[in-house]
Amino acid sequence: MTMGARATLIGLLALGLSGCAVDPARGQSPDPTEFLIQMVCVDASDQAIFADPVSCPDSRRKLRPGEPLPYHKLDVGGYHVSDSFPVEDPDPSNFGARTLGVQTYFFTDAWDLDPAFPRQVHLDPARGGYNIMGASEDWVAFLGTSDPGSYWQPWWRPDCDLGGWRLFPNSERALRGGDDASPTTFAPNCEQRIRTSAARVEWRFVPDHPYVVDPADEDRTRRLDSLLVRHFASGYGSMETNWFTREYGATRWEAWRAGEGLTPEFLKARCPASTYDAVFHGRAMSMVDCRTWTTLIRPEGGSWEPDGVSALDPTIRTFPVDPLYLSGNLLFNSHLGGPYVPEGDYACETRAWDSEGEGAELTFGDVTGPPWNANGACMRTIRAETLPARDWGQTIDAPPPGDYRFGASLFAPGLARGEEASAEIVVTQRDGEGRVLATERLPMRVIDRYRTFEGRVRVVEGASEVRVAVVPGSSGEVLAITGLFLFR
Repeated sequence: MTMGARATLIGLLALGLSGCAVDPARGQSPDPTEFLIQMVCVDASDQAIFADPVSCPDSRRKLRPGEPLPYHKLDVGGYHVSDSFPVEDPDPSNFGARTLGVQTYFFTDAWDLDPAFPRQVHLDPARGGYNIMGASEDWVAFLGTSDPGSYWQPWWRPDCDLGGWRLFPNSERALRGGDDASPTTFAPNCEQRIRTSAARVEWRFVPDHPYVVDPADEDRTRRLDSLLVRHFASGYGSMETNWFTREYGATRWEAWRAGEGLTPEFLKARCPASTYDAVFHGRAMSMVDCRTWTTLIRPEGGSWEPDGVSALDPTIRTFPVDPLYLSGNLLFNSHLGGPYVPEGDYACETRAWDSEGEGAELTFGDVTGPPWNANGACMRTIRAETLPARDWGQTIDAPPPGDYRFGASLFAPGLARGEEASAEIVVTQRDGEGRVLATERLPMRVIDRYRTFEGRVRVVEGASEVRVAVVPGSSGEVLAITGLFLFR
């Protein structure tokens, strides 16, 4: 995504490890990843409780992977939630960058758009987003982002090195300050050296930075040691600023562009007590958007499990990050598009996908219009005119016997609100002679909003191939599929 495009988005940041660290000037060894995952207060049994981690310096720790969040971070004005939670990466060799966590945002007026999640935060790409974050030995960086304008976009460097959107060094240099080049592009599959757009990143440590909620109420201001990160577009025509703290992880985001006096009045209420005009590298700039996430609210039901499921349907995932973006998927992620053509365009393709079965032929297509087929986000569609219909999926060599998770992400763009279409995911195992050894079926209730469905399957001894496929259960409805996954 270009810097200009990102300036229109709500900033998202994420990742993290356990523990606490402070800057060298205060006598303890630094760990820059300590600024990226929010903390929780704990009781005498080390259980996370609803409380502000700023208020419990002697009884707090980092949120752990898989642990429910006891609070959400809300921005000033109460417009949307943003949380920084850790995840386990099943593949530490993930393009040379280990995934550490996720930074989310969800608009608070959109929590009830999917009836499977009553008053609970859930992934809806049209009304929210996230960043996947990771760290190599040298750098902490964004591995990719998802936003309502362009959906999922992986960030690559010129030699197909994932994680080109650098934040700061993964060393004590992060707290000393500095700058470096940060060239990136969104090549969907990055199979060769690619051309990237120029950007520059600057970072520095800011002790006791004030995060103001209400200028008239000093008790609501949080003064926190922070890592400040600024990304400049080529020519310094625009800038994005991110603030990280140990207590809250990603704590503030700002977008700036060239010019003076461009800050809208409503933004000054949403981001009070700020500097709205400044000069960077000889260019006058104005703040044109920002968020500060320091107001804490209790989730509906007392806690939120980012890797959980709907309380009404356990097959529907709350936040399906791991199978799609952590290198654990055994299937081809066609939703990343391709092939990439240097200095050209790309087209959505169907590599490794095919149609099988004895039913009626399917009609194939692409989802038209943003955000579904842009910047590497490709969604193919299938439509069955009559039932039963053929399937649409992938066949792979059987992985080692054992327990696996499988699923798909899809929606029905032509459905009216409140209507449903039916489909199922079918996992079929065959031996070397083509005999079916086992079949697992997962029914799906598809709506006009994106959902991810997940089930469990045991790969049996003697299986030589496994097929994972989507089968329409309703005639005449278009099903848009953005991902199919099988992982351990």
